Amino acid sequence: MRFSWLVLCLFLLGCNKKSDFTNIQIIGHAGMGLDMPNSMYHDNSKEAIEYALSINGCNGVEVDVQMSKDGQLWLYHDPTLETQTNATGCIYDKTSDELEQIKYSSFHFEKLAKLKQLNADLLIGKTLYLDMRNFESCNNTILSTNLILNAVNQIEFLQNSAIEVVVISADVNFLKQLHLAGYNVALEISDPATFESYLAQFPEIKEVIFKSKSISKERLTTIKEMGINVTLFEMRSASGIRNALKKLPNSIITDDLRESIIEVY
Repeated sequence: MRFSWLVLCLFLLGCNKKSDFTNIQIIGHAGMGLDMPNSMYHDNSKEAIEYALSINGCNGVEVDVQMSKDGQLWLYHDPTLETQTNATGCIYDKTSDELEQIKYSSFHFEKLAKLKQLNADLLIGKTLYLDMRNFESCNNTILSTNLILNAVNQIEFLQNSAIEVVVISADVNFLKQLHLAGYNVALEISDPATFESYLAQFPEIKEVIFKSKSISKERLTTIKEMGINVTLFEMRSASGIRNALKKLPNSIITDDLRESIIEVY
């Protein structure tokens, strides 16, 4: 009888064994997560990003990058300032002097931050995804890639080989130019069914990014078998994070950093 109970216990333990997700990189979306009510700080703020990087189990962060009127790179997600701050208009229409006075409409009233203001020491050994906005929505114009490259090249820590920098965009031509300039790039694709057509345009691509709900595990596995890294994003709930992890991507860009770390470890 005792032997039967032992066998049953071992069987139950085997059934409940947690899957091994420890090879999957956990990346904080805009810090602790985008528009997450339980986040201590506003997304894309210096405080949120550096707090995320200080958490054990966080492998890096994704930030949204826009260019100001005077060619500086600022961290901000939305097309216009009025949705998240005490100002109006677009980042590109403002000088850095003007942007330095703007604060988020949040509990801590964090100031907008420049990309170069991040603590480089916290990024050592981690991955920094730059969702680089080369389209300026207020004036409906595409920014010069050379202008963006010049701004990126001036930020010293982005050239540090101990920090993995990956530029994200849905614009193939833009990424091609960044790739030729020596930067790692990741192509965001809205529909996995169009992957092959993008690959034909840009056969050198080494990383693609999909919304988690848009891609099946089988499709994801096929792409990985081609030697291309797959990153998933847009998961907020614990079940959404678990479903993304079960597909075994190379990385997830998560909107709940704490929950993702719990699920992995």
